[in-house]
Amino acid sequence: MPSIVPSPAEATLFFVPVVVLVATSLWVSQNAAARGHGFPNLLGALVAFVPVGLVAYLLFFVSGSSRRRPPSRTERAALAVMLAGVASYAGAFTLPPDPFTQGRWLIVAFVALLPVAYVVVYRRGHRVVTEPLRRQVRQRLGRQ
Repeated sequence: MPSIVPSPAEATLFFVPVVVLVATSLWVSQNAAARGHGFPNLLGALVAFVPVGLVAYLLFFVSGSSRRRPPSRTERAALAVMLAGVASYAGAFTLPPDPFTQGRWLIVAFVALLPVAYVVVYRRGHRVVTEPLRRQVRQRLGRQ
């Protein structure tokens, strides 16, 4: 008789997507409110149920409107969780197609990438990487 209790791989494959989906919806809602959208919570819920909604939001609304207030702490935390989740999925699904292995590595990658996403989102870690490259390009092009 099969067990009702999910295996660790099944639980992981269910837990991480739900957390990433909630974080994505929360980030879209917070970001839309900061940009002055009329119905930010509806937009966040729509993104949760329509997979291409996030792409449409990023292409059409974010590029066409400027922020009216700086990002809140909740918005940054949601963005960090969303980035860690997307990166962990990219890593986990490049593994062999064994659900148990993918589930195990998905949670390991998600937990390991949370501090990296924190550094990128909160501490502007992307500038630490890109600024020396910009300086090198400027020097090679003869611009200071």
